[in-house]
Amino acid sequence: MSWRDDNIVTLVPKFKIHEGKREEYSKVLPKFLEKVKANEQDTCIFYGFVGPTEDDHVICREGYVSAEGLLAHLANVDAELNEALENADIVELSVQGPAAELEKLKEPLAAFNPTYYPLVEGSFRSTKN
Repeated sequence: MSWRDDNIVTLVPKFKIHEGKREEYSKVLPKFLEKVKANEQDTCIFYGFVGPTEDDHVICREGYVSAEGLLAHLANVDAELNEALENADIVELSVQGPAAELEKLKEPLAAFNPTYYPLVEGSFRSTKN
């Protein structure tokens, strides 16, 4: 197997759906997926949702080629995010990636109060995907 440096910038928001709002919240998820697929071919590496859990949590798994790609994504899905936040709250947000990329995100993401996880030097990923 072949390896390369891992330089993916990952955003992991955890949503808590408001009581009784699972159906309304779930209706916006396909809108996110369609918008990302249509507009982020050059910047998004992976994107998808997991959940909801029994206690109504949903996590979005998303990876980008750079901090700029992540910021472009947030601009792209602004309307969908606002719609989702009518029926859920972001209860946890982590951002993972190369330290230099995370620095570029600290000011633009400050309002979300994320936890930043810099990649350990020498981290790698497969060249197969």
